[in-house]
Amino acid sequence: MESLLQYCESDSQRRIVTTCIKHGNNTTAAKELGINLRSLQRTLATVRKNAAKRGWSPEHNMTRTVPEGFVAKGVSTLYDQEGNVRVQWVKSSMSQEDQQEEIKRALAEFLKDHERKSPPVPKPKKKKKDQELAVINIGDAHFGMYAEKSVSGEDYDCQIAADRHKDVFMRLMNNAPDCETLIINQLGDYFHSDTYTSTTTKGTPVDTDGRLENIVLVGLEVMSFMVEESLKRFSKVIIRHCKGNHDAVLTQLIRCQQQAYWRNNKRVSIEMSPTATWVYQHGKTAFMTTHGDTLKHAKMAEFFAGRYPEIWGASQHRYCWHGHIHSKKISAETYGQTITESFAGLPPSDAWHDASGYVSGQSMCLIVLDKDKGEVRRSTERI
Repeated sequence: MESLLQYCESDSQRRIVTTCIKHGNNTTAAKELGINLRSLQRTLATVRKNAAKRGWSPEHNMTRTVPEGFVAKGVSTLYDQEGNVRVQWVKSSMSQEDQQEEIKRALAEFLKDHERKSPPVPKPKKKKKDQELAVINIGDAHFGMYAEKSVSGEDYDCQIAADRHKDVFMRLMNNAPDCETLIINQLGDYFHSDTYTSTTTKGTPVDTDGRLENIVLVGLEVMSFMVEESLKRFSKVIIRHCKGNHDAVLTQLIRCQQQAYWRNNKRVSIEMSPTATWVYQHGKTAFMTTHGDTLKHAKMAEFFAGRYPEIWGASQHRYCWHGHIHSKKISAETYGQTITESFAGLPPSDAWHDASGYVSGQSMCLIVLDKDKGEVRRSTERI
């Protein structure tokens, strides 16, 4: 019973465990504490559960604890012929609560370092036209992904990802139209992993380049760079981050960080809607964007019409844009003659995708939409 004291999480739990140790009898301890026996037993069960999460449960031969902030995911025990424990292995991972706290801490440090530091970018002097709208579709960037040329045909890490996205983005800026507004349409899976154990949001293991804090900081720095460069050329910049299947949690983080970072710049708008889809209307032209892992390519046009009927009815030129599949796929759906298209990202295939036969398109695309004519031109840049 004394061993349970280190697993108590409140003064109330410690008082109950200490009283039970003192009397060696739960009924007597409950009477001294002035609580019923059932309440005392529930508290002891909670403390024992906390201990088991750390690997301590002697009644189950679990005696190998894991560090504070981690939880025991599994215990393997080797017994001898007499039933005695010979050796025990404990599989552990950082608890979900501590993972969230680490992410919050990293974001807090970044915001503190950048407090009131968003650059005062001068507004373009030349009056811009609003007949056309520029949209840059950023396919799955997978910041934090690690790949080796010897395994998947090409190297990829945080530094390569940062350099590559900045270079291609600037080439698109050189081809950008002379219009008022640019939309940076980030199509999801901006980050490769979503946890400290290098897994996607759903728990799939992936190869990553370094600690999650460093990966997050690189991704945030690149996005801030893109926005700053856009402000030099456009009067207004709108940023939409689609929630991906690799980074559902970090998607919300980058939305909040960018909103805080640019909060004093009225020319920047961060689209904060938590929905999986987002729609934007520009005159008689409209597009819907999503990641593409849940809402599939063939169903997007029909969903557009049902989910956003007013915008659907007011537009003549309609587009559905998504990422997820890392390659180009385009179709003019019979439902409303909507053009549905997927966009590739800049990273190569990682080891798993390469072994499975997937090939990345490795490009970034700028599309120009006219209020009356729909898409009028585009620019595609590759690495």
